[in-house]
Amino acid sequence: MYCTKCGVQLNEAAKFCSECGTATARNAYSAPVAYPKLSRPREDRKIAGVCAGFARYLGIDVTLVRIIAVILAVWPPGVGLIGYCIAWCVMPNDALRLSEPVPSETATGHA
Repeated sequence: MYCTKCGVQLNEAAKFCSECGTATARNAYSAPVAYPKLSRPREDRKIAGVCAGFARYLGIDVTLVRIIAVILAVWPPGVGLIGYCIAWCVMPNDALRLSEPVPSETATGHA
């Protein structure tokens, strides 16, 4: 891996460049990468997950998207509400994440 600012070769686990201090892609504090597809998450929902889905897709805070949605619902009258309902119908839900099945004692060969 190389630093994107100064070009120094870095360790793969490095979070910052040792020469110039630029954050690498492995840095937990770097800007989040936009989600690759527009969909409604099953977590962090308030009503249907439309605002959370747009926020995740655009890589911005969900509170900002919710404030914009409320403003558009009030002025101009109904535009935000109609847009929210359309997005609710059009945007797919994220797939269910099922937990790994717990192996039973008989399946592992223990009696």
